[in-house]
Amino acid sequence: MKPLKIIGLFIFLKKRKTQTLVGRLYKIDQKFVFTYEDSYLNARNSIALGPEFPLTQKEHSSDKLFPSLEDRIPSVQNPAYPEYCIAMGIDPKEQDPLILLSTIGSKGPSSFVFYPIFKRGVYPKDIIEFRNMLGLTTREFASVFEFSQSSLNAIERGRRKGVETLKRLEILLHFPKVALYFLLVNNGYLTHKKWEAAWEKLEKLDQK
Repeated sequence: MKPLKIIGLFIFLKKRKTQTLVGRLYKIDQKFVFTYEDSYLNARNSIALGPEFPLTQKEHSSDKLFPSLEDRIPSVQNPAYPEYCIAMGIDPKEQDPLILLSTIGSKGPSSFVFYPIFKRGVYPKDIIEFRNMLGLTTREFASVFEFSQSSLNAIERGRRKGVETLKRLEILLHFPKVALYFLLVNNGYLTHKKWEAAWEKLEKLDQK
């Protein structure tokens, strides 16, 4: 499951024990397009991503990177800028805003965090390998990560390609930190021994 080219960003609202998917940012035909998730727009107490992203509008576009997002990227004039980049594993000369936001841009004080969307798919074998690595049955995996067991079974057999479900699975597979949050919140679905083993596996993945 090696990441390929970054084509967009998942944006989450991070709280102490949960991360809520806010929306997605893409660069399409030289325009930046941000789209809120319906579930986020309809939730109570949702907060706007920034002043240029009112919750009364689902999709927002701009010829330039939105100011609220641009502010998350440290200035290249900052003497410590090269150190920030090196610490995050990117070239200090990198100019792709999607790469910058998903690395050095995620380290700011804001509660919004960014995860890259890779140009690749999630395949049944990837999901099965991930679930088996955690030592979970389909019932346990579905309960912890909030899927229906029937949908998970269908996807593992290659019989269903629900976009929203596959998108959530891709996040879990690529970002162990998100999976750790679900495991923490839904720990009651597993025995302590199983929970502890899954937690240890995810922590090791998160440290890579």
